[in-house]
Amino acid sequence: MSARTFLELVAIGGFASVFGSLVGLGGGFVVIPMLRLLFNTAPTLVSGTSLVFVFANTASSAVGYFRNRRIDLRLAIPIVIGGVPGALLGSVAVHYFTPKGFDLTFGVLLVVLAILVMNRRSTNTVEPFASTFAHRWPVGLTAGFIVGVFSTLFGIGGGLILVPLLLIGARMPAHIVAATSGFVIFCTAPVGILTHALEHDIDWAFALPLVIGGIGGGSIAPKISKRISSPRLITLLALGFLLAAFGLAIRYLHR
Repeated sequence: MSARTFLELVAIGGFASVFGSLVGLGGGFVVIPMLRLLFNTAPTLVSGTSLVFVFANTASSAVGYFRNRRIDLRLAIPIVIGGVPGALLGSVAVHYFTPKGFDLTFGVLLVVLAILVMNRRSTNTVEPFASTFAHRWPVGLTAGFIVGVFSTLFGIGGGLILVPLLLIGARMPAHIVAATSGFVIFCTAPVGILTHALEHDIDWAFALPLVIGGIGGGSIAPKISKRISSPRLITLLALGFLLAAFGLAIRYLHR
């Protein structure tokens, strides 16, 4: 790997870390299009490599959110428990995707979620840490399983599903959602990383510079989130989804 490529990956990791941590997604939805578009990385390697980055990113930001007491642990625990078997399934499912199928599925998912999240901006939220339907254990376990599948299938950590669910369905404040999602990713991502590692689906040469950039960015995000209102965080989330989907579409517009 050249020094230029190494620095490019560090920069990508830093940007994805700050942006992803602000909305509780870990930054995987930024890294994935970059790896596919700039480096033509195979879907299986994208998933494993991105998940390593997501874990390192959320590890640093989760500590900051914990200190700020923004994590809803009562909600997070059943989701984490349900996420473990889902993560195992997702790591197997990614091997059945073609590169085009992987890109199109992920891109469509991003666009749909962007539309849903933008429609959520004008909805009133419940009080922080208030009980919602998502706090029920059957709901949490089911949501956790789905989060686990998507976590290792795409290498996003699962926040891509969890954040819209809590924002739209449970009407929770964006800041609490971001912190709680980051904590869930921090707890479930190691399962997917271990599974991907056993399948040799991690490009460690790419993962290392991404992680270096991610560690610095993840520690900054909790401080920035204090200065940004929930509606703006939601707007950032939707824009991030659309930009990531556009990045994947570029691969096929050039053909």
